[in-house]
Amino acid sequence: MRMLEALSRYIATEIKKADPEGPTSVEVMEYALGIKITEVSSILMVAVIAWMTGHFLESLLALVTIMFVRRFSGGAHFSNLTFCVCFTTAICVTIPLVSLNLSTILIINACSVLVFLVYAPNHFIYIHKTNNHKYYKTVCVLICAVNFFVQSHIICLSLAIQAFSILPLWKGGERKWIRNWREL
Repeated sequence: MRMLEALSRYIATEIKKADPEGPTSVEVMEYALGIKITEVSSILMVAVIAWMTGHFLESLLALVTIMFVRRFSGGAHFSNLTFCVCFTTAICVTIPLVSLNLSTILIINACSVLVFLVYAPNHFIYIHKTNNHKYYKTVCVLICAVNFFVQSHIICLSLAIQAFSILPLWKGGERKWIRNWREL
């Protein structure tokens, strides 16, 4: 079931029909649209389910933490955007239901710091490297460090899940630089 991919393809094709001489290919538009549709779908699904379960703010905190840190740390990707949205939603609405004591929060947070120190950023596919790229590891570690003071179990679990996603355990875990969309 690849609903979001089909939607991205449909929208990109319609845009190309409206502007056939436009400089952007259908594939590039489809890729960019897929990313945006996935982000919006995740936000909407988490918000709706979290509201229904009574953990609206906590679930949104989990989602914001994962999305923000992911921008800097990278991580593995699912090949199916629909599955990505469903997985992200399940994780973010489940995190508030898990309670941790302070020592567990500190231990998990310390493990996340170590993973980010060693592996961040681990973008399994880079589109382009920026001048600020060298600071991405620092951003990830600082966010973890802040949680030593905040001591939020939601932030802790969100960081741990994101840290787990950057471990080079996944197929395609090697870093690959892409200079051109056609290389995807």
